[in-house]
Amino acid sequence: MNSTFDEALERLRGTGSEVAGGVAPNHGPMAAEALVALGCDDVVVAWSDRYRRQLDALPPPRSAVTAENWAQALGAIDRFGDWVAFFRTQLAEAPWRVVFEEWIGRLLPATPSAGAHGLIRTAHAVRALDDAETELRVEELGVALGYWAAYHRKLPGTPRLAGALDLGDALLRMPLFLKNQARPGMPREVYLRVMQGHGEEFSKAVDAAAEPESVEDALSSLTEAGARMYLANASSQPLVLLHTVTAPAALRMLLPHLPAGLHNTALAYTWQNVAATAAAYADEEPQGDDWATQEPSDIVDRSIATDDPHALKFAEACIREHRRNPHPAYLAAAADWASRLHRARDWSAAERDAAGMEFR
Repeated sequence: MNSTFDEALERLRGTGSEVAGGVAPNHGPMAAEALVALGCDDVVVAWSDRYRRQLDALPPPRSAVTAENWAQALGAIDRFGDWVAFFRTQLAEAPWRVVFEEWIGRLLPATPSAGAHGLIRTAHAVRALDDAETELRVEELGVALGYWAAYHRKLPGTPRLAGALDLGDALLRMPLFLKNQARPGMPREVYLRVMQGHGEEFSKAVDAAAEPESVEDALSSLTEAGARMYLANASSQPLVLLHTVTAPAALRMLLPHLPAGLHNTALAYTWQNVAATAAAYADEEPQGDDWATQEPSDIVDRSIATDDPHALKFAEACIREHRRNPHPAYLAAAADWASRLHRARDWSAAERDAAGMEFR
């Protein structure tokens, strides 16, 4: 990954945690890194410039997070600026790998934070750092960790890989608690609320998954099932359900940097988050595998043309997962989201909201 990503980070530097108005997470650094990973260096800086106009500034620190009081500051969204300042200091005093290894175990139980975007943003930052360690990339890791800590939220129960089901099969058997019902509110609020109301049944379904022999293979099973879940529900809840692919695909990027003892733990919490997303937002279970053949290059071109950060991240994740596990659902899902965005280009916000393509 060359200096193009650093140019993009310079454009996006000092921005807040959400798009102006609080309607969506700040996807700028994640999508820029995905673009570079796709080999689209020629468009990443201009895209970042355009996206930057949607973002508010990073709030200034107000009250210091310290080594003594950090636990009390977890989940304080209004202290995002304090958390960014904390990690800036941590990363100035120790190598980024040391800071990452110290904090990842504390943050993994809160994988659902901000719709799993703490995990996803951290994974993109780590992949960029693994390619080249620069000041801007270290800074971006600190912002990603601060974001995860500030939005820190846990689902009920501790997930245990204690059953007999492959992860993909376990996802396809997940109870759909809000089938064909309205889901008012931001997704991160909805599925936490739903899981709290169905905690026992949900935990039982989560614990039906087995501990895998290979975490890598388990992630392939889970992302494949996630792509199929997306396709089955693309006409009603596409935006939320595409994260059943992007979250576990993000964990795959982190695996080489996790202590070996955390691999199954990370998988369990990521699985719990994917399960909750499907349980709260899916209306239909996947049926059949009849999808048209898609060309990755066409998906990339159409995704770039949408200018949408989710399309960029989803395309990169699906293409990467497809290389390891060439199931047609991955490319069909990425192509579907890009096509829906093109069809909805002139729709009103209310029409897009009704189609599950944005939230107000």
